[in-house]
Amino acid sequence: MKNIKLYQQIADDLLALINQGIYAPGDKLPSIRTLSAQRKVSIATIQRALEELEIRGVIYPKAKSGFYVSTPVNVSEKLEPAIIPMVPKAVSIHQQASEIFRRCEGPGIVNLGTSYSAAAYCPARVIQKIASKIVKQQINDILQIKFSAGKRALTEILSKRLNETGCRISPEELIITNGCLEALSLCLRAVASPGDTIAIESPGFVGALQLIELLGYQAVEIPCHSVDGLSLEALELALEQWRISAVVIVPGFSNPLGTNMPEENREQLVKMLADRDIPLIEDDLLGELSFDGSRTKPCKAFDKKGMVLYCSSASKTIASGLRVGWIAPGIYHKEISHFKTFTNIGAPQFSQLIITEFINTGKYDRHLRQLTSQLAKQVYKVRNLIKQFFPEGTQISGPKGGSTLWVALPKSIDGYQLYEKAITAGIGIIPGQLSTTSNKFNHCVRINCACDPEIDIASIIKKLASLAKALERGL
Repeated sequence: MKNIKLYQQIADDLLALINQGIYAPGDKLPSIRTLSAQRKVSIATIQRALEELEIRGVIYPKAKSGFYVSTPVNVSEKLEPAIIPMVPKAVSIHQQASEIFRRCEGPGIVNLGTSYSAAAYCPARVIQKIASKIVKQQINDILQIKFSAGKRALTEILSKRLNETGCRISPEELIITNGCLEALSLCLRAVASPGDTIAIESPGFVGALQLIELLGYQAVEIPCHSVDGLSLEALELALEQWRISAVVIVPGFSNPLGTNMPEENREQLVKMLADRDIPLIEDDLLGELSFDGSRTKPCKAFDKKGMVLYCSSASKTIASGLRVGWIAPGIYHKEISHFKTFTNIGAPQFSQLIITEFINTGKYDRHLRQLTSQLAKQVYKVRNLIKQFFPEGTQISGPKGGSTLWVALPKSIDGYQLYEKAITAGIGIIPGQLSTTSNKFNHCVRINCACDPEIDIASIIKKLASLAKALERGL
């Protein structure tokens, strides 16, 4: 069982008082100093507890006044599970997805579509100083490519951090890649052949579905719980029905639902697949982006047979443009090393040196705390705006980490039509059709909250809401 932090306990106590009606909607909570004196804890602890309730959408701040209890709204924070036909199907979204991503990044578009964080969330000044130092002192390392699994200094520090999460991984086991997407591609190529069936979460990560299509596989979609993620019961049923070559999963703050699979579920999943000698490709790209600072053990921590192929990168935690990812491929090391070498020889030396130096400075963990705090506040802000202005009957995910929100609109509203209207109005979003091979999420959209914090996000969400309401009216 996880240890409950003091601020979380205080947040839960205050939530209980709100649920009991002690503090009604619109009521002002006691001041921070009053709560600090009542609870006999520091002001910083109370501030963090109130921030947690703010993230959950339970309270909201008023400038120079304090915190108030939010008024209940018509939007549900719990998503109704979709009934997914678990039948292997060909994937056909790549062309459409590529066009949508291109348009979302077009000039004059407020990009709430692609799931990378805006540059404002990156440690730009620190990276600039590190890059200048490397150019002056290690120019030859930058200019010359090497047939290498990765810089030894980088694999050593990544190995150390992974071992702190419970994974038993040596530096020699790691292979550095050009981002996490290449890592996933290499893993799929190592464990499956064209025509094979890959199990994937539903709704699923667009990039994984694109890879399945491009590599010639079929996908069988496994439904997800809105809190705990992949349904193990459904997966077990699919394994009994179909010959599945591998399972691809984003267990930590999954894209797009934002679910965080509990550790006991992860352990059970690893055992279930190991007993059948089925490889598990784990995309842990978002695992460190927990709003409360906790770190759930990766599936790899429970791997005893080397059947878990662990993938991650610095794209969501440091900077997406550096394109540094890594794989701990277990028993598939030889195959993946071969594919990597003859795909693009190695990952960029310059980017590897920057990431290594940044982590070694000791500034990475502080940056991570600041980043997750910023993301939490931004996700909270966007969620509350959606709850306030979107059509009645809208449902919205409640992630505890990451930066994406999954919005299920009333079923009379088509997500792709909303995307088309939004892009014409200068707003980029991702329609739910890209996260599935079925038609079960046609009324859904994915919204990335880690957009430029300088934009007027309230106006953007209000505009989206008005477009959704117009579609609901048949306009």
